[in-house]
Amino acid sequence: NFGSVASGGVAEKTFTVSNGGGVSATSLSGAGIAAPFTFKGGTFPGTGGTCTATLTASSNCTVVVSFSPSSAGLVNDTLEISYNNGIAGGQIASRDVQG
Repeated sequence: NFGSVASGGVAEKTFTVSNGGGVSATSLSGAGIAAPFTFKGGTFPGTGGTCTATLTASSNCTVVVSFSPSSAGLVNDTLEISYNNGIAGGQIASRDVQG
């Protein structure tokens, strides 16, 4: 929850992505969010984020998301991280966001 942000303001959140599996997650990419939510700076993993295309087993990385509303009202969306888990193929991890 990004909380209350004035129109034209900006709030940022850092999300931790964890790989609890026994193999590397590959082809990580971000999707699923739309304005007024963006990856900070415009691209995955967001400025200051540490995720790359590969997340090794039993490790973490971060993604930075900005919320910058242009009008009043509650906004809901879903942040999605796509990846290949090396076993079942393409997967999506998701997290609901609101501001």
